[in-house]
Amino acid sequence: MKNLILALCALFTLSLNAKVGVLFHPYDNTFDAIVERLKGAKETVDLALYNMDSSENNPIIKYLSSEEFKAKGLQVRMIFEGYAKKEDNLKKMLQFEEMGIDVRSLRSSKKMHHKFAVIDGHRSDASVITGSANWSMSSFKNYNENILFFDQEGAMAQSFFDEFNFLWEVSEEIGASFSDRVFAREESSAGLGKAYFNKDNFVVKRGRLSKKRGELGFTLTRKVVDAIDEAQEVVEIATTRLKLRPIYNAIIRAAKRGVEVKILVTMGEYDWERQRNKMNLPHCEDEYDRECSSGVNYVSLLGGDDFEGHELIDVRLKFFSVLTSAYLNKQMHSKYLIIDNDVVLSGSFNWSYSGEFNHIENVVKIERKESQDVLNGFNKDFDRLWNLRREALTPLHEQISLANQKGEKMSCGFAPMALEHDEIDALLRRGQKHCR
Repeated sequence: MKNLILALCALFTLSLNAKVGVLFHPYDNTFDAIVERLKGAKETVDLALYNMDSSENNPIIKYLSSEEFKAKGLQVRMIFEGYAKKEDNLKKMLQFEEMGIDVRSLRSSKKMHHKFAVIDGHRSDASVITGSANWSMSSFKNYNENILFFDQEGAMAQSFFDEFNFLWEVSEEIGASFSDRVFAREESSAGLGKAYFNKDNFVVKRGRLSKKRGELGFTLTRKVVDAIDEAQEVVEIATTRLKLRPIYNAIIRAAKRGVEVKILVTMGEYDWERQRNKMNLPHCEDEYDRECSSGVNYVSLLGGDDFEGHELIDVRLKFFSVLTSAYLNKQMHSKYLIIDNDVVLSGSFNWSYSGEFNHIENVVKIERKESQDVLNGFNKDFDRLWNLRREALTPLHEQISLANQKGEKMSCGFAPMALEHDEIDALLRRGQKHCR
């Protein structure tokens, strides 16, 4: 009985110490915060990363390759994807192996798109780092991202730890295998937030992940739809793209019942005015049919005014160049939505059919009652993005006029700003003629 009481007291203490925080690129020192969590590791570090630098210019790599880190004698595992050429990805993974990290790569046609770390995942005081951001300096400097930190949060860590171990078993060894120590799992108390993964869309066949046949699927899409359907006042969306018909339909339903919807996406989702005017909403017998979420940019349709509830839907794009081919340079790369200033869903999940069925993804849900600081952080970030340098649009037009008068060329790029479709139309009509 005494041991049971002591165990319950320990769990209660951990639940009091557990906390969740959020930081944002390019405004916060996110990589320094990641290093601080790594410094607190006691036995294990598990990394599931779509991409990360291999140069010590990155503070994370500098610490992982340091004698201080090696002296801790931790078991460090990594599942890595990479988005370079196959031979370049392999070279980078072998560099990680030389640093003492046991690396595997997913044996599948599916992309491992996670960006998370689990620190001491078997322990009740484990920590998780997750979000939209790749651990690269280009992401840190140029993209709008979010990274969540769950400290001493065994329950959330257990969800991500289970995901990691599932993927580890269906991944291929790169180089040598040297992470064979087994650690007993400790009991975890109820924790902060909920984590969702799209592995239910897949089945393991001959050691590889394949899409399930004849199943409902759309695991993460349904979580986003459910959240939008619960909105009573306002939905705020900051995501790279919106190409899923069920989410489009949920937004229309929200507007029809009087919910204000604000949508911010990245520059790459812009369609020229003549393209938008030709677009029609695809006919769908079932909104979850694949063809309804393949190749359709629903952002362009939501930016129109020919449907019921359109007056409650506002669409803006993070724009930073009149050269539209430069859309990757400073992406709006977060993937989150805020419901009634009370609930946030965020993660690695791109809102597309490919994101749901060709990538391995996650979404985390946090409520204000669990962390006011996190909700306030996302509220602040959305307001910052929604109003991003809009005051600079008129001066930019004046610059273009002046360059035109002088017969000079100006830079095609400019500091990012949040613009509506018609504002972009006007900017491109004038600016593309006078930039270099």
